Amino acid sequence: MRFKTMDGMQLEAESFQLLAEALWKSTFDPDPTIEEWMRSSAKRAAMYNGSVIRTESPTAHVEDLIQAGFITQCQ
Repeated sequence: MRFKTMDGMQLEAESFQLLAEALWKSTFDPDPTIEEWMRSSAKRAAMYNGSVIRTESPTAHVEDLIQAGFITQCQ
């Protein structure tokens, strides 16, 4: 599956879990754990447009990022 972020970064991942890991590792200064990255990401999304992004799992996190428009799945 191919994905594009709001800032134009394109990523390819076979699952939402792998996409979350790729997003986490692609940041300039990654948080120490994916859980911390998800919490930071959810906080930024809330500040940006009030989105509520779940953090209980990488899959749920990516589903919410897609639903909120931060990531789009490409054909």
